[in-house]
Amino acid sequence: MEISEHSLRAQVAALDEQHRAGMTSLPDDIRALHSETRKFRGAFRPSARRVAVRRAAAAAGVVTIGSQLLPIASMMPRAFAAEGDAGIAAFAESVELTAVAAYQAAAGSGLVTTQAVLDAAVAFMGHHQEHGAAFGAAAGDAATGALNQVLLDALSPALGAAKTENDVLKIAYDLENAAAATYLFALGALESVVALQLTASILPVEAQHAVVLGQVIGADAAGLLPAFETETGFVDPAKFPVG
Repeated sequence: MEISEHSLRAQVAALDEQHRAGMTSLPDDIRALHSETRKFRGAFRPSARRVAVRRAAAAAGVVTIGSQLLPIASMMPRAFAAEGDAGIAAFAESVELTAVAAYQAAAGSGLVTTQAVLDAAVAFMGHHQEHGAAFGAAAGDAATGALNQVLLDALSPALGAAKTENDVLKIAYDLENAAAATYLFALGALESVVALQLTASILPVEAQHAVVLGQVIGADAAGLLPAFETETGFVDPAKFPVG
């Protein structure tokens, strides 16, 4: 562990306050989102700019989770093609619930032995649970209430191979970076202002999860930011369908 338990607890407490502040207005925002959707159902069409963003992002890089290279593009296009903002929210819900499952596996592995680290993992898992519920509420009828099984299957080998506390935390660190990068990607495709606000409220919390975990595992300064690669090493999106 590269920082003191005192420092870790302080950072988690501050991050929890940031999370709570972002969640405060979400129930009203989600109600407004559904009201807007009912009022303008069928009226929204992707702008030329958004279409260009989607196409550019589809050719963008990959993030690494454990031993798996996961292209952001492989995670998002089907969600975008589903039902607009509701489809994206449903996808985000599945990502959040997968993060919950990953943290549960990490906490139950017996490898996380530092109490402050275990407490941080439990706090972050709670954040993901609440984020998943918020995205699910935003998705409405499109919500599945289920995790993304394909994503969990991609994480499972690394979780199973973990031997130390740092191994487990590195997987969580990569997953947090992937989630933050995915929501940054989503901001270029969402249409509703409220949906954008929801995603923009959650994204920095997930990014800060990664920053905190990165300090614990001793990631260098560059490593505390999401790492993107070019199409070299691109993984076929068909291998990671959004189910």
